[in-house]
Amino acid sequence: MKIALVLGGGGARGLAHLGVLRVLEREKIKFHFIVGCSFGAIVGGMYAQTPQVELVEKRFRNFVHTRAFQELGFHLMKKRKVDEDLYFKQLAHNIRNRVLINLVINKLAVLKEGRLKNAIAYLLKPGNIEDTHIPFACNATDLISGRPYLFTHGDIRKAVQASSAIPGIFPPLKLNGKLFSDGAIIFNIPVPFARALGADYVIAVDVHPTLEPDNNITNVFDVFLRASNITGTYLSEKIIEEADLVVRPEVGHFHWSDFEHAEKIVEKGEQAMEAVLERFRRDVGTGRIGALRRLFSANRTPQ
Repeated sequence: MKIALVLGGGGARGLAHLGVLRVLEREKIKFHFIVGCSFGAIVGGMYAQTPQVELVEKRFRNFVHTRAFQELGFHLMKKRKVDEDLYFKQLAHNIRNRVLINLVINKLAVLKEGRLKNAIAYLLKPGNIEDTHIPFACNATDLISGRPYLFTHGDIRKAVQASSAIPGIFPPLKLNGKLFSDGAIIFNIPVPFARALGADYVIAVDVHPTLEPDNNITNVFDVFLRASNITGTYLSEKIIEEADLVVRPEVGHFHWSDFEHAEKIVEKGEQAMEAVLERFRRDVGTGRIGALRRLFSANRTPQ
């Protein structure tokens, strides 16, 4: 049975992936490949290159003290209230308050490409995807064609940069005639790609926040961004149904830029994976394969 680990996007909430990896490593649970999206691509790529979670965690701890991290400007994106956790909602807040308005006019993003590029260069080693210790892939979105795209070979840093280029914050990456932005635009939890790569059993880690009721819709920005959040959440919920085992760390109350709460978030991932261990052992022990496997077999590629 070929097992895939799928790591979804969610900014700092994606640090919970490290907690999941702690448990898998401790329990000596092997998986055959990793498919990551956005921050899940960053964690997944790092672990695929260096399959020792302790070393990956150490790299992250060191990263938050670097200039590369400070230049990402996440402290400027902080929410004011817990119920404004979603990134697009916060971006609208900043625009209304004229914090970013002078920066975004006639630009593709608030920050320059080099800032994300420098962060990725610190976190991931140079090299190609096909050379990782654990097979790895990550998804992005081609803004020109409007289609999802899966990186399975080539420069791992460029692939992860494309997958994690948050719309509006980081500019899309021009590469091979395509214009790549965050993979989460279409597949925040890229289970279909794991199936396409031949996975019989998919462990999907979902760190996306729950969509809460919002009674503070007062202008055109609010309407547009609320609509986008609803669409994204509904799509993610439908996609994750295709996974065999879903791990949901309780990290929805953390903001996507709450890197200062790293250890708490990692612990939430550890707890969530421990909670489903017995279910996993039963599934694998009985040779159970998800009912949807036949619908998402290796000869079916996501469109």
